[in-house]
Amino acid sequence: MMRFFDANLFYGTANNVDERPLSPCENIFDLEAAVKRAGVKGGLVRVLASDISGAVFGNNLLREALRKISVNLYGMYTLLPVYTHEIPEPRKLHEAMLEGKFGALRVAPALHKYLPKPGILSEYYEFAERNKIPVVFNAACGITPGEVYDVMECFPKLTAVYSPTNEWPTDRYDRPFIARYPNLRLDLSAMMSDQGIEGLVAEYGAERILFGSGFHEKYFGGCMMMVRHADISDADKEAIAGGNLIGMIKEAGLWRS
Repeated sequence: MMRFFDANLFYGTANNVDERPLSPCENIFDLEAAVKRAGVKGGLVRVLASDISGAVFGNNLLREALRKISVNLYGMYTLLPVYTHEIPEPRKLHEAMLEGKFGALRVAPALHKYLPKPGILSEYYEFAERNKIPVVFNAACGITPGEVYDVMECFPKLTAVYSPTNEWPTDRYDRPFIARYPNLRLDLSAMMSDQGIEGLVAEYGAERILFGSGFHEKYFGGCMMMVRHADISDADKEAIAGGNLIGMIKEAGLWRS
């Protein structure tokens, strides 16, 4: 049976009513119920409060929320420059991630008001590269493809997850990342191209692709159906659905059985 493990989840809502989805997940319990309803076994999650009320508040909120649920969700820990001493320094961060059930790091420079230059977070990128901890670059969270490219050029062995936005066709943005950086994986939440999964698997291998829904702005079913019905082997489907992401979290030493 295919095990779906989602690389792109979040919960929380903005105060602006116009920006709220019709069926919002306002808290971790709403997200837990939605994940179970969809048949998703777990995944990586961020909380919108990190980008509205601040990264330190969001990290603490997410740490406490993940202790209250039974579904196997792992937090994305939001990074800030080491120079302001707001989050643990790199040598203490791995322990903090384990204690709080975090499975990845994330960056959102435009939202957290620091320059999107590789050197600004170099201590954390070096730490992540050394420990094979996934770093999530989500274009919906205030980082451009060009800024992601600059980081990857400086840290080409970085274990990374790239989540692009819905721009069609995406291949001209996405494929250079997959081709150039062997430890970068592509989250499928913005995939819209016919035979897109099949083409990526044929050229780069299924291990470079992750199931991601973008829930709760999007819904689980579209990407799940793409993976289930892709013209690829069952083994490749299982890897994309969840095996790849689970393997990344395990390789970083952050998995909890």
